[in-house]
Amino acid sequence: MISKRSRYAKLGTVVVPDHTGASVELLALRERPQLDAVLEISPRPGERLDHLAHRYYRDSTKFWRICDASDELDPFDVVVVGQPLAIPPSR
Repeated sequence: MISKRSRYAKLGTVVVPDHTGASVELLALRERPQLDAVLEISPRPGERLDHLAHRYYRDSTKFWRICDASDELDPFDVVVVGQPLAIPPSR
């Protein structure tokens, strides 16, 4: 079950076959929104996305906003110590 507040709540579904040929219903792909950063920071050693989201949004679960502003596909690759990181607005 997906929370109504989730960024995935309004996505449709697609039906695809699994490895046995049975139909499986999955969420459709989410398009990454175009986000313009309001500032760039250089992460310090030990900082993670949830730390940065808490610092700038006062909500550690909004780490995905920072991910959406990055060109990286893997959230674990977004934070690199000393490399500038875009922080978009909270909405």
